[in-house]
Amino acid sequence: MPGSWEYEPPLCYVAILTRGTVPVKWARSLRELVLPNSTIGFIAGMPFDHARNTAVETVLKNNFKWLLFLDDDVIAPPNVLETLTRHELDIVSGLYYRRNIPITPVMMREGIPPSYITDFTPGSLIEADLVGCGCLLIHRRVLETVPSPWFEWRLDRKDLPENEKCSEDFAFCRNAKKSGFKIYVDTSVSCEHAGYAGSRNGRFEPLEI
Repeated sequence: MPGSWEYEPPLCYVAILTRGTVPVKWARSLRELVLPNSTIGFIAGMPFDHARNTAVETVLKNNFKWLLFLDDDVIAPPNVLETLTRHELDIVSGLYYRRNIPITPVMMREGIPPSYITDFTPGSLIEADLVGCGCLLIHRRVLETVPSPWFEWRLDRKDLPENEKCSEDFAFCRNAKKSGFKIYVDTSVSCEHAGYAGSRNGRFEPLEI
């Protein structure tokens, strides 16, 4: 049943990036998460790349095996931690959709330009090149290997060519792949992208309060 555990999970740091105000539906979902052997940390008041790097530093300074990013607008299923950690993969994301056109999963294949992945079997585990950090599990060995800064906002970098400018989550993915790690998406971990223009399963949904 969702939320039940058949094994002892490793230590995990659950980093929740928040702007300080969250949808009520998201707050309810947080209470339903099953997170044994985990520490939840709320990180607010920082640019996203600084906040994510702060989470990485917390993991490396403590005895955490996993880092699970959950953003304050991504509603994950209660058993998200169990499902993702069971794979024992280096980097694996849950499935959630963009809130802007095109309404596609937040996962891409590299190319010029990168393309959104839409050709997948629901419930499958697939490989991707770029994913968001809204619901992302990262093994400690990745953080020990990828050089600092792990996350870097590159959209405003004037010293980079256009095809290398990207958000901090895509920058992390590219650095991880350069270090030899693969990135996966478990499409059975179906999340909702909440907010004033929420999305789920490829369609817009009104805000639930």
